Amino acid sequence: MAVARSLASRGISVLAVDSDPRNLVFYSRSVKRALRSPSSILEPEAFLEFVLRVIRQYEIRLVIPGDDSSLHIFTRQRNRFERPTGVATASPEAIRRVLDKRINLEITRRIGIPCPRQFELTDLRQIPEMIRALGFPIVLKRPGPPDDPEVPAFGFRVLYARDEDELRRYITQHCREGVYPLFQECAYGVVQNLCCFAVRGEAVAIHQYQSIRRWEGNAVLRRIVELDEELAGHTRNLLRALEWDGVAHVAFFVSPDRRRKWHMETNGRFWASTEGSVHAGWDFPFWVYDYFLRGRRPEPGPIKIGSTTSWHRGDLTALLWHLRGGESATGAKPGKFRAVGQYVSGFSPGIHSDVFRWTDPLPSLVEHWQLGKRLWQVLKARDDLDAALTIGT
Repeated sequence: MAVARSLASRGISVLAVDSDPRNLVFYSRSVKRALRSPSSILEPEAFLEFVLRVIRQYEIRLVIPGDDSSLHIFTRQRNRFERPTGVATASPEAIRRVLDKRINLEITRRIGIPCPRQFELTDLRQIPEMIRALGFPIVLKRPGPPDDPEVPAFGFRVLYARDEDELRRYITQHCREGVYPLFQECAYGVVQNLCCFAVRGEAVAIHQYQSIRRWEGNAVLRRIVELDEELAGHTRNLLRALEWDGVAHVAFFVSPDRRRKWHMETNGRFWASTEGSVHAGWDFPFWVYDYFLRGRRPEPGPIKIGSTTSWHRGDLTALLWHLRGGESATGAKPGKFRAVGQYVSGFSPGIHSDVFRWTDPLPSLVEHWQLGKRLWQVLKARDDLDAALTIGT
C-alpha cells in the first residue's frame, strides 16, 4: 500500500498482483490495476508465468517484489525477465545471503555483530545440553523462505518453547528425518529498526524507528528516533558484507538498560511500516524506482525525528487479544482500562495512520470490516458450540 501510494503520488502508474483478494491494494485508488495471481508460495512456477504475462501485456518497466517468496522467485528466475523490464533487487548472491538465515547469521557473527546464542542440534540426545546452553524460552526459527529448495522446509516462521515438554512437542511435530530449524536464546528488550538504502554495499541512507506497540512481530505503533551510532555502524558493516543494493530492514533488540544489543533479523525488501518512513520524509519506494530504473543514487534530506505512525487495525487486534487475557502490545501488563486508553491514544492528532486517507478511505474501511467479520464468525462459532453442549447435557 505504501509503495503504491508513494509512486502514484508522483504520477507513476502502479499495477499490483497478489493471490489474496483480501489484500488492501485491491481497494486502493492509488493502484491503477490490481490482478489476482496464483500463490507465490504454493504455486511458484504458475505465479512467475502469470507475472511474465502481465509484464508483456501491460509493458511493465519495473518489477518490485513485495515479500520474501516473490523476492526469491524473481531472483532465481531473473534470466526469464526480458529487457527493458527491470527487477528491483540486489544480486542473486546478495539475496541468498539475506534469505538463508543460516548464511546471514554466519556473516553477521563473523563481522562482529552481537547475535543471540545459538545451538546446532544434530541429535535428540543433545536436548539437555541445548537447554543448559540457551535457557528458556528457546526460539525455533525457520531458516529461510518456505518455497526455497535449498533451505529445509518447516510449517512455521517462529515458535517459542517455554519448557522442555513444549520444546520436545515442537520438535516431534515439525522436525522429521533429523532436519532441524535454528535454535536460539530468546533476546529481550526494545525492538529498534533500521531502515536502509544501499548502493553496491554502501549505506547511503539509514534511519531508525522504535517499536512502541507490537502485534505478531509487526510494529503497530512506532516512532522515528535519533540514530544509534553503534547500531548504525553494525548495519553499515552488514550491508557492506552482503554487497547489498536497494532497500533493507535490519532489526535489533536493545535491553532496557541499553547495555546489551542483539541482531534480530535482516530483511531484503520493504518493511511493513514503510509508510512511516515516507511520512517522515524519506521516500524509499520512489528511491527504488529512480535507482533501479534510471540509475539515480538517492540523496536523502533530513528526516523528521519524533514522527509517529500507527497501523490502527493491528493495534485494535492487539487490544482485543489483551482484553481476552493475552499479552499486551507493549509487552507490559497494563490493566484493561489503561490498555484501552493506550489504544485510543493512537488516534491523537500528531499520529499518522498507515492506511487511512481521506482521499482513499476504502482500504481502511475494508480492513476493519474484515476484522469485524472475523470476530463475528468466532463469536458465532462459540455460540454454536455452547448450544451444542447445552443440548448434549
